[in-house]
Amino acid sequence: MSTEAFDHTTRLESALNRRGNPLSVDAFMDILREMSDPASEPLSTGERAFLLETTDLTEEDLTPQAHEAVRMQVAEDRALAEKEARDSALTTGAVSELLGRQGASIRRSKLAGDLYALPTGNGRTTLFPAWQFVGSQVVPGLRTIIPNFPQYVHPLTIQQFMTEEKEELDGRSPVDWLCAGGAVEAVASLVAELGYE
Repeated sequence: MSTEAFDHTTRLESALNRRGNPLSVDAFMDILREMSDPASEPLSTGERAFLLETTDLTEEDLTPQAHEAVRMQVAEDRALAEKEARDSALTTGAVSELLGRQGASIRRSKLAGDLYALPTGNGRTTLFPAWQFVGSQVVPGLRTIIPNFPQYVHPLTIQQFMTEEKEELDGRSPVDWLCAGGAVEAVASLVAELGYE
């Protein structure tokens, strides 16, 4: 068992004990797994009929096994995408070398919001997504743009948003738009719209 998993188990056990709960951590986790089991809440007859009539789904697509297979595929795809994002990200040392600045300067830029870093756990290396660097320059305007992303937005969504072409930006990606001197406010307003989706 990893130290992190052990810490979570210990914390969960303490939380259960503080509440006077007689359950063990294992019993509690079994209950959570049972509640999240896709077979525990089958579709109603009306829901099933609606899906079969209005979509391309078949009876086979609506089985608990099919639901679980899709859930597993989504989890695998997300894990792979996160691994790719981390593998392509730069460490503080790499950013220092790229920009020709000291590590302390990079850390200050991160704190000021001029550089965007992936969320990290305790003791993990700070990683900076590669999309925010063009040549040996930082994409301008990040201090204004990044805080406008809704708090719940995943870093992969931010990466996708910043690198995909937008009709509103004359067919350029936000990165390209900003590097060409485009108005930061134009990108910030597009980011603000994400909160309404």
